[in-house]
Formats: sequence, structure tokens, C-alpha cells
Amino acid sequence: MELFSISVGTRTEDEKKTFHRILSDKQKELHKQCKQLKFAFSASDDRVIWTCSGKLPLSSWTVSADTLRRLTSEAVTAYIMEEKEQEIAARLMFSEFEFDDEEEAGRILQWFLMLLQKEEGPSGDFWQSRRRRLSEGIYQCLNESPELNLDGFMTFRLQSYEQELREMAEYAVDEFMLDQQYEEFVSLLKYFVYFQEPKMPLVHVIHKGDEDFLLLDGNLRPIERPRDDGLVMERLDQEMEIEDMVVSTLIAVSPARMIIHTRQPELPVIVTLAHIFDNRAEVCCSCPECSALLGSGRMMT
Repeated sequence: MELFSISVGTRTEDEKKTFHRILSDKQKELHKQCKQLKFAFSASDDRVIWTCSGKLPLSSWTVSADTLRRLTSEAVTAYIMEEKEQEIAARLMFSEFEFDDEEEAGRILQWFLMLLQKEEGPSGDFWQSRRRRLSEGIYQCLNESPELNLDGFMTFRLQSYEQELREMAEYAVDEFMLDQQYEEFVSLLKYFVYFQEPKMPLVHVIHKGDEDFLLLDGNLRPIERPRDDGLVMERLDQEMEIEDMVVSTLIAVSPARMIIHTRQPELPVIVTLAHIFDNRAEVCCSCPECSALLGSGRMMT
């Protein structure tokens, strides 16, 4: 007895192979849980179909019909998220947002698609939510009918899933624009530092961890930020955050040489500091000064 069939339109042989690969992997899991199930693939020029059949009675099965629908829904969800999601996401992004610059639009799209792949952190929350909505939608369809046409499902039954993608697109566009603005401002600061005359021969930047910094002069005495009403400094104060007050102070004192002592050289704020001050800056993970203040550590190579 045929239990269900899943079909989808395909344009290329690669699409057929992807459908077969993903669902073959999932059907192995299904078959392990219920040996009575049998699966088959069939394909025409523009369509591929996955069918599942099983012997009655249901009482002889090692899984319930409901569990079978759940597991099948997860399998089809995996296919949509791997093979179809980026196409759906790109269509939604370009229908929701207008871009004046084609190159920038392409970069934002790539940023958006990269975020969609992340399964951890804030983007991972979106990933889990989309996966859950897709799986629930497919499960409902299989409850209504054992024949599922994925083209129709993706056209008419994806409202809540597409809303998730819209929210993700908004997040991606906002994050990209903020990142661009920050990069442009960091470049401005680097340009400003390049032409600024040094006011102090040496500054030690002691990074104690997280957002905790200590600034010392060449004699290891604390540095207080001088008042400076310059345009760049005013904008820096307005736009940058807690750790960026360190950047503001360093630009104001304009060291000829700056040593950043840290045990976390890969942190964005450390990388940004080194980038802004360029050849004036060096990063140290083990020297007499930072060993005394931060404990033993490793030397940057």
C-alpha cells in the first residue's frame, strides 16, 4: 500500500541528484525505525517523485503513522532548506528592498545567504525557527493528503516561513549597512591618524579582558584623555561605544608608538585598534610590562 508520495519539479539533472541524495539519507533513518517501509524514486524530464509504501496492518509497524509523517516532514524540510531556500530568499529580498547599486545588492545578498546557513548564535535562532515552521507545515499537508506536491506547497503554504525569511532579510540589510558605515568610519580614523603629528612617544594599551582597558604612558603612568573639540573626535564620541572610548583617547593623545598588551589578540576591538594605528601599533601577548599586569601568556608571532 502506498503511504505517501513527495514530488517536485526539477530543471536540471543536478536538482534530481540533490533530491535523491538528501531524501535517500533520510529514508535510511526511516527504514531503521520501521523495517516494513519500502521507498522508491522515479523521475521524468522535469519532475522527480519519492514514494513510500508499507504492508498492512499498521499494528505490525514499529513506528506509528503519525511518527512516520513527522520523520518524513523532517526529511522534506532538509531538502527545502538545502536546495530551495536560497532561491526563495533571494526572490523575497529583491521583492522587499530596492537597491540603487547592483554590486552592493549582490554583496548584501551574499551576506544574507551566508547568515541563512548559520546554525548557531542569533542567526541560528532564525534557522531553528524556519526549520520548525517548515516541518510543521509539511506535517499538516501530509495529514491532509498523502500526496505532496512541493511546488504547490512552496507557492501557497509558506506564509509563516516566508515571514521568517523577510525578518532575516531586514536583519541582514541592517547589519550590512551598519558594518559598511563602521568600516568607512574606521578608514576615516586611519586616514586621520596617518596625517596626525605624534603627541606622545609611547603608549601601552593594557587589555584586561572584555571591555576593560588601561592606558599607560611610557613610564607606566595612567593616561587621562585630553579635551579635543575636533570634528573627528566629536563624531567619534557620538558614534562609537564603550570600548571605542579607548580609540577616542588614543587618537587624542596620538602616540608615535603603541603597544597593545592582550591575551585575546583575535578580538574585533584589538584588530580594529591595530588597523587604525597601522605601523604605529604592535600587539604583544608576553613581555615584562604585560606579564606583570596580565600574568604569563604567549608571544604573538
